[in-house]
Amino acid sequence: MGFSRKEFIALLNSQNKLDYQRQGNDISFTLMGQKAFVTLGDEGVRRIAAARLPKLDVNFNFSEMGEVEQEQFMKLFLSRFHKGGG
Repeated sequence: MGFSRKEFIALLNSQNKLDYQRQGNDISFTLMGQKAFVTLGDEGVRRIAAARLPKLDVNFNFSEMGEVEQEQFMKLFLSRFHKGGG
């Protein structure tokens, strides 16, 4: 994702649509009684010409969530963590 770890965590803490618990780099979200797990990985920088953009590896685990709930979760997640652009 195009965030630093600090930016991601700030957005996580400020959003009010997804119920979650966080312990370090591990985040568990609960939606409709089912869980999705997100693990924050390495932080880096993506270079495009002279621009330097933050990059954060984010791993999703939906092993405890049905397909319908997964689609709803991703819709909410992306609406909360989408960066604008032009």
